[in-house]
Amino acid sequence: MASKILIPLLLFTTIQNVTPARILGIVPTASYSHQMFFQQIWRELALRGHDMVVITTDPTGENLPNFKEISIKENYGPFRKLMDAYGSEHIISFLMSDKMVKLNMEVIEHQMMLPQVQEVINNKTEHFDLLMIEHFPGIYYGLKHKYKCPMIGISAIDGFPVSHGVMGNPVHGVLYPNSQLPFQDDLNFAQRLTTVIFGVFLKRMFGNIDVLIEDFARKVYKDDTMPTMEELFDQTDMLFVNANPLFTAVRPHTPSTINLAGGVHMKKPQPLPKDLEDYINSSPNGIIYFSLGTNVKTKDLSSKMLQTFMDALSQLPYKVLWKFDADTLPGKPENVKITKWAPQQDILRHPKVKLFITQGGIQSIEEALYSYMPLVVLPFFGDQEPNAVKVKAKGMGLTLDPYNLDTKEFKETILEVINNKVYKDNVKKLAERIQDEPMTPLERAIWWTEYVLRHKGAQHLKGPRIPCWQYYYLDVFAFLGGVIILLLGITFGVIKLLIKGIKKLCCCRKTKKIKKN
Repeated sequence: MASKILIPLLLFTTIQNVTPARILGIVPTASYSHQMFFQQIWRELALRGHDMVVITTDPTGENLPNFKEISIKENYGPFRKLMDAYGSEHIISFLMSDKMVKLNMEVIEHQMMLPQVQEVINNKTEHFDLLMIEHFPGIYYGLKHKYKCPMIGISAIDGFPVSHGVMGNPVHGVLYPNSQLPFQDDLNFAQRLTTVIFGVFLKRMFGNIDVLIEDFARKVYKDDTMPTMEELFDQTDMLFVNANPLFTAVRPHTPSTINLAGGVHMKKPQPLPKDLEDYINSSPNGIIYFSLGTNVKTKDLSSKMLQTFMDALSQLPYKVLWKFDADTLPGKPENVKITKWAPQQDILRHPKVKLFITQGGIQSIEEALYSYMPLVVLPFFGDQEPNAVKVKAKGMGLTLDPYNLDTKEFKETILEVINNKVYKDNVKKLAERIQDEPMTPLERAIWWTEYVLRHKGAQHLKGPRIPCWQYYYLDVFAFLGGVIILLLGITFGVIKLLIKGIKKLCCCRKTKKIKKN
């Protein structure tokens, strides 16, 4: 029986084999959560015999024979300035500001002028068979023209509307709100108005940056024959997004867009370090794991917010393991242990962990899902607030505003999520549905990557792109409106002539009658 199963599997594997290729992966975002999402993909492609070269802000240092990492850690400096500004201002006013454009260009110019990046750009003997680039308007698309190879866009979150538009996916602000907006299904009028205005400002932002990028790209690539970055961006062959319709939103898309469905970065379980294992096991009631991710620096939070956290945690009948960005925390409660690094996936898998307090990054939520862990979400910026809205809507936990938080509310919310088993049941139910698929997210990513290699692109899977006035039938409505107006005009004209004729006829009869008399 086993041999009957094995033979088709071997045949399938043989059919899907692809000639080893040289692949360049580029993830310029200086955020570990973005980087770790792709690390498993790079590793798996290298293990399958492909030559992987990766430009990354967070190299793994893994020693594989055909795996090279080009570190651009220096990008954390200008990127941190951008994120600090983004987190401190209202999102729409920030998108409108010249400051945002200036900070974005500082990030781009800084990374493109790094010697290690310049070496990739100016190397005349290098070649690549495939580019895999984090997908948003930018400057790295000039490498597609340089290497004349297919390109896969990749995203650690759901794609921006501009990314979906490039692939021919329907883009509609109300049906499919931008993933950066904290909206769930059935938008009310105020939300529909907001999403339209946000879309206009987002388009303006990308437009302003594109103008500056275009000028800078000419200097960087030194190639007068190169198309514009927008034209090269439009040539994306396939798009990988970290989205799952069961959690994010149900949206139609063309075959060229692949939902990796979350969890692609999940690793096999590993034993916890002894100090963490002992600490978790020492709590008779279990523990709470508290982490605000890598982009929210806990050591830089206001003293008032930190005190609120500590006051609430000190009143709980649980020990707390808190991933904190410093070696010391003045006033730390006795039931709290801080650590600068934590193997989050393995901690969440531990049976004594009762709750995950998180900032709401999508990778953290995926790890909670795969560990059946209920959540309390404290969103700060970016996609965290929209994710928090979804967590609450799905019944996976509760969300609180970290900037307007009091001790009693924080404590009661934690106890509610721990003691009410409906939250854990909802997480488990959603996780089981998400995992009920014919292949894992990582297998899907590898299969479609090699599909693009086998067919030297995937433009044939993309949908048509039409201007918005055609998408919304404005020309059709204008034509039909014109026809209706014309018909009404003719009708009223005919009626007017008939009335005039009838009046004239009546007038003639009246005149004849008078003459007879």
